[in-house]
Amino acid sequence: MTKPRNYQTEAIIIKKIKLGEADRILTLYTPHLGKIQAVAKGVRRPRSKMAGHLELLTHSLVSLARGRNIDTITGSQTINSFLPLKSDLELASYALYATELVNQFTADNIEDYPPV
Repeated sequence: MTKPRNYQTEAIIIKKIKLGEADRILTLYTPHLGKIQAVAKGVRRPRSKMAGHLELLTHSLVSLARGRNIDTITGSQTINSFLPLKSDLELASYALYATELVNQFTADNIEDYPPV
């Protein structure tokens, strides 16, 4: 059975990379799909509606469309933005270090990866 073209998942954004003028490649850590990468088109534009929902250390409900090589984010809704964490410099540095560890020590696209 083939996987559906469009799907939704909860995710924490653990890495973002600039792509072109207005796009970003995001690394998402999900509870059931493991670590995945997806393109967020137009998210770097000033009037982007998804930009705030796709920031580092944000827990979001993300809608994705499967692509040949990489999935595309079609929508996003913030579940928790962890504002107290982001407002404390020491806590934010620990959290960013933890995301680097997760990114380095987990493989891409491993479904049902044990939770961290």
